[in-house]
Amino acid sequence: MSRTIVNPNVLSKEISMISDRYRFEKITNLYASLALPSYVHGYSLGIEYMYNWFKSKFPDDFFKGGIYIDGKHVLDDYKRLNDHYMKNIIKGENPRARMAPLVEYDWDREGIDLYQGPAQVYLRRSKYEDSFFKDYERGLFLGMKTREMRMNIGFKVRLNSRSQQLDTYNRMELFCRNGATQYEYISVDFHIPKYIMLSIADKAGFKIENSQVVDIIEFIQYLNKHSDIPFLFKIRAINQQPEFFIRINKLYTHISVRDKLVLDDGEREGKLDINYGIEMATILDMPIPHYFSYYSAEKLTTDVKVIESNEGCVAIYSINTVDIPDYDENNWNLAAVTAYQVDENDQDIDISSIFGGDNILSRAIRHDLTLGVSPDKYIDIKLFRDDDIAKIPEYKIDWKNMKIDFKYPQEEQMLDIAIYYDRNYINELEIELGKYKENREELVSNY
Repeated sequence: MSRTIVNPNVLSKEISMISDRYRFEKITNLYASLALPSYVHGYSLGIEYMYNWFKSKFPDDFFKGGIYIDGKHVLDDYKRLNDHYMKNIIKGENPRARMAPLVEYDWDREGIDLYQGPAQVYLRRSKYEDSFFKDYERGLFLGMKTREMRMNIGFKVRLNSRSQQLDTYNRMELFCRNGATQYEYISVDFHIPKYIMLSIADKAGFKIENSQVVDIIEFIQYLNKHSDIPFLFKIRAINQQPEFFIRINKLYTHISVRDKLVLDDGEREGKLDINYGIEMATILDMPIPHYFSYYSAEKLTTDVKVIESNEGCVAIYSINTVDIPDYDENNWNLAAVTAYQVDENDQDIDISSIFGGDNILSRAIRHDLTLGVSPDKYIDIKLFRDDDIAKIPEYKIDWKNMKIDFKYPQEEQMLDIAIYYDRNYINELEIELGKYKENREELVSNY
C-alpha cells in the first residue's frame, strides 16, 4: 500500500465545489489525497475465485492429491489459512491439479484504465459528490475508482489411468464450458488502506489507541450511515489485527475458456502407463480497486500513525460465499460481522475486543452484568463457516469472561462472527442510564 502519492501541501489550495442539488451549503475548503490499495489483494481475490470455480466443477474430495497453486510468495498466508485442508492431502496421489496464475500487467482495456494525468489534476477535476462515503456535516468524503485485472490461469490435472483421463476430460469440457465464455455476478470484500479509515475516525471524533478505533461498533454504524456501500470490519487472520472493507455486491466477472483442452499420453513406469494429464487455459477479467480518493474539510495531517506489521505477507480475504442474514429469528438487526481464525485445538474465542470501548452495546453489557443479567436477552451472536454453513460448531457465550466457548476442540478454520441486537431494548436502556447519570450529577451538585 502506498500511503499518499500526492503531497497534501501541494493540494492545500481551496477546491470550491457546490454540493448536490438537494443541498444549499457550499464547501469552500477541501483537501484531497490519493491512496493506492494493495494490488496483491485483488490478485489474491482473483486466485481464490478461480480456485473455488475450478474446484466446484468436481465432486467433493475428488482431488486426493490436492490443488497446488504456483506463486508461494503472495499466497503463503493462503496456505496457512488452509492448513487444516492441506493436512488431509496425500502428496503425490492422483487425482491432483496444479493452478498457475499469471497477470497481464500491461492490460488496460486499450487505454480505458490507463490514467496518464498528474494526480493533482485528477483530484481538482473530480467531484466529491461522486464519493460513495459522504459526511457533509464534517466535510469527509471517500471515493473509489476501479480497474480491470486480466489473469491467465492454466490448470493441469494428473490422473491415474486413460479411462479416468477421458471421463475427467468429458466432465471438464461440459462443466467448464470449453470453447465458450461465461460471466457471473459475485460479492467481494475490497480492503481499504488503514490510514484512510483511521483518518476518517480521527476527523469524526472517534478515539484511537494503538492504531485501533476503540468504539469499533459505533464507528462501523457511523460509516454505514453515511455510505452507499456497506462497510465491514474483519479480524486479519494472520496477525489478528482489525481491517476495514467495503462489500461490493454483484461484481461482474468474466471467464473465457476458448482454447481446446489438451490431453497427453501419460508417463511410462516399467510396464505401466501412469500420470495422464489434461491441460486447460482460462482467462479471468475482474474489476479491482485502482485508487481511493479521500477528501477532508480539514487540512490533512500525519497525526494518526499506523503500526505496520513486520510480516512480509499480505492476507487473502475470502470472497463472500456465505449469505449472512440481515436479521435473526428475533427480527433483530445485524450490527457487525467479523472474521476470526480458529487454530487447531482451540476451545474458545476472545470477543472482548469486539465489545470494547464506550458505546451503547458495551455500556448495556457492563450495566447488566453488574446486576447479574445475561446480555443474551438482547444480543445474539451467531457463527458461520464459509466452506459449509451447515457445520456450525456447538458453542455457548461466556459473557463474564467475554469468550465464546466451544463444546469440543476445534480444527483450524475461518469463522464469521455475526452480532445481532435488540435496538429497542438498547435504546430504552440508554435513555434510562442517561437519566440515572443526570440524577447522580444533580445529587452531587446539591450536596
